[in-house]
Amino acid sequence: PADANRGVDAFPARATFTPVLPPSSLSSSSSSTTAPTEALSSITLYSPSLLLLPPVPDMSMPFNVISLSCTLWAFVLGSTINILVRRGTESVKRDLTGEKEKRPLDKLKEKLQEKGRKLKEKVRWMKGKL
Repeated sequence: PADANRGVDAFPARATFTPVLPPSSLSSSSSSTTAPTEALSSITLYSPSLLLLPPVPDMSMPFNVISLSCTLWAFVLGSTINILVRRGTESVKRDLTGEKEKRPLDKLKEKLQEKGRKLKEKVRWMKGKL
């Protein structure tokens, strides 16, 4: 019987295999001296049974739970505060400087122009070396 201190028994698995012969070998096996049922006998294999051990509580488990939950809360609250502070400071900076918020397409355009400038500089430098 299952016992909390002993673990839980997992029953063994059973697999039955029946050989499948091609049609040409079936006709040749019928002419042999053995009976066709003996030629197609199945084989049954059993796996060993398992004993699944549950986690054993010890004195460090409450500490682990407290540490994990505090880490999770620190991550969630820290990320939330970080997002709120960044958005707030960016909007205040735009209000003070009169700067307009850039659209993602404009940001992408600026990045591509900067990459193009750097590439042109490298090409000029390579031509100068030749």
